[in-house]
Amino acid sequence: MKNTHLLLLLLLIGTTATGKVFSQEYSYNDLNKTPQNNIEVGVTIGANNFLGDLGGNLGKGRDFLKDYNFKTVRPLIGLSLNYYPLRWLNINTGINFTGVTGADSLIKNEGGLEKWRYNRNLSFKSAIVEGFISAEVYPLYAIRPDFVLKRLTPYAAIGIGFFHFNPKTKYNGQWVELKPLRLEGEGFAEYPYSKPYNLMQVYVPITFGLKYTINQNFNLLGGMLLRITNTDNIDDVSSKYIDPTLFNKYLSPTQAALAKNLYSRSKTPWKVRPGVDRADSHGNRTDSYLTFFLTLRYTLSSAHNYYDCWHP
Repeated sequence: MKNTHLLLLLLLIGTTATGKVFSQEYSYNDLNKTPQNNIEVGVTIGANNFLGDLGGNLGKGRDFLKDYNFKTVRPLIGLSLNYYPLRWLNINTGINFTGVTGADSLIKNEGGLEKWRYNRNLSFKSAIVEGFISAEVYPLYAIRPDFVLKRLTPYAAIGIGFFHFNPKTKYNGQWVELKPLRLEGEGFAEYPYSKPYNLMQVYVPITFGLKYTINQNFNLLGGMLLRITNTDNIDDVSSKYIDPTLFNKYLSPTQAALAKNLYSRSKTPWKVRPGVDRADSHGNRTDSYLTFFLTLRYTLSSAHNYYDCWHP
């Protein structure tokens, strides 16, 4: 967490210094320059947090920011390529490297509705690589074609992407991959509702943010990025506890022994039995992860076109 904050601070300081260096060359006309046909490259850093079954905060587990936990923040770094076919539209494509983690043990248990998750006592981590393409819209320019470009302007984006994950948990000092252990009976004939999942999944990135024009070459963007995914297995927790004797039927002896130790780590083991919820069955049935980010973009080629100033 401290390293992530340091990276964000360094980028902010660097972009501020860059703005001062170019300030003498930066004229009023540069603020009115259209980005249409511009090509930009960007570098992104961010603070990433998992939103799923494991971990969270007091009370009942909820979607979105309610269960945002600073203890599980992980850094994100990414590269992007941008092209403006229109003044108000940017096509943004790129790749990000990040990670997610969650642990029921981090919940502050005060005996309320969070007690069930705290006693479940499961944890995980996963590295994530994601690639995406999105449409970035600047609504002020779209609504008012004669709108004069200001240093600060809002934007929103939506797109599609693919991400790869691989949930692991720590056991006896070693990180163990969870998918091969099929802890919820994935693919077992006795549990037809529990299907094997893929480690490569589709997601929809949704972004809201602000763009700050430093000078004719550099822009700084900040905002929030939420992913809508189609999987509830990023943390390998999705449905119910199963009969642990079935691990002997479907797994090797070594895997079966490991699976029996990991499928339940409950602080109240007498409550664990086949058919009891292992995941929250009342909330959102898909996992997600949320990023607060800063992006520094550099213009590789410029349109060299200007809009006349509009005066009310």
